[in-house]
Amino acid sequence: MNNSILTILGIDIREINLFPQSVYEEIAQNIAILLTTVVGSVPLDRRLGLNAIFIDEPTPRGMMKLRIFTIETIQEYEPRVEVMELDFAPRTNDALDGRLYPRAVVRILDEFIP
Repeated sequence: MNNSILTILGIDIREINLFPQSVYEEIAQNIAILLTTVVGSVPLDRRLGLNAIFIDEPTPRGMMKLRIFTIETIQEYEPRVEVMELDFAPRTNDALDGRLYPRAVVRILDEFIP
């Protein structure tokens, strides 16, 4: 397996590590924060995170808009990676509630691999 490929799920982060041990851990944590933050909730950067305006859209349309917005957000806030794949991983308990959790597969660009 290539070490420059990371898969990150947008499910609640347990704790933030202010001193990540590697560039891999730092990038994975940054993307996880993006995937779990709602736009407007960060005081000094109201644009950071994912937009919730798609909530009332029909599921396929909302998923497509959220997919595009999520890829653009990752590219803007974490330029050290290339988004290879983005889909949604419903958790069994949340599927009936219509909750979607983004799952991003990213490749760390060569110049950022130690």
